[in-house]
Amino acid sequence: MQRIVITGVTSGFGQQWLYKLDKQSDVEFFVLARNKQKFEAMIKQQPLNNHVHFVQCDLMSISSIHTAADHISQLTDNIDILINNAGHWSDKTFTPSVDGIESTVAVNQIAPFVLTGRLLPLLAKAQQGRIINTASFRHTDAKLNLDDIQLKEDFNAERAYCNSKLFSVLFTQSLAEKLTDSRITVNCFDPGIVDTPMLKQALPVWLSPFYTLIKHLIARTPDKGAETGVFLSQSTQELTQSGHYYKDKVIKSTSETAKDPALMQWLWQQSSKLSGFDYSFDLEAS
Repeated sequence: MQRIVITGVTSGFGQQWLYKLDKQSDVEFFVLARNKQKFEAMIKQQPLNNHVHFVQCDLMSISSIHTAADHISQLTDNIDILINNAGHWSDKTFTPSVDGIESTVAVNQIAPFVLTGRLLPLLAKAQQGRIINTASFRHTDAKLNLDDIQLKEDFNAERAYCNSKLFSVLFTQSLAEKLTDSRITVNCFDPGIVDTPMLKQALPVWLSPFYTLIKHLIARTPDKGAETGVFLSQSTQELTQSGHYYKDKVIKSTSETAKDPALMQWLWQQSSKLSGFDYSFDLEAS
């Protein structure tokens, strides 16, 4: 039995990712989402072959993430794969989560940081644990303010999104280094420009007027967007690869900024401070 925890499946290419993994036999899914009715309508229209647990979770709420992690721990004593796929693009103005954290940072960085940390003990009990984070080519457009991770003083939704995708790459590499002596791998990937509800928001501002043309000529189908995520979930040859950034099922180079160890340390400290959560890497004792 392979146990998979996944976020971001009620829209976009996450749906295809879920259904492609469902083609395997003997899988147990733990789907974290806020809207149970939306998820139930989705699987009513296209039923899953394998067993699925719906786990109520609002990724803009740290307490909700902890509650979800507690629930998963009650349902199973091990996890094979954790997929952090949920993504958010905020409104034009600074919009805080229930914890007062800018919403893009809250969903795209703090939520994976806390959820992953809480589920590490269960991943450590798998024969080979895998963590897969959805990043983006937009990480190359990030412009950080080290004194203002949330961009409170000069908020820009596009910049916040690009920064959050850089955070995904930095977090992946930092966590992979910390898990070097474990049986857990962690990688991230760029799904490319995908025809999803977030496409228009994720395009650079200068490309927005050409949205319709891009959608028809450049954008990948959700099925294609999910392809590398599925590969990282299933490929046996990637079992020992960790800390990498993939696109089209191969390791790609990141921006120079994404390779900065000092930024990795800064992000880890900021994430811990904002979330109030500290990791424990004493996995053998867990």
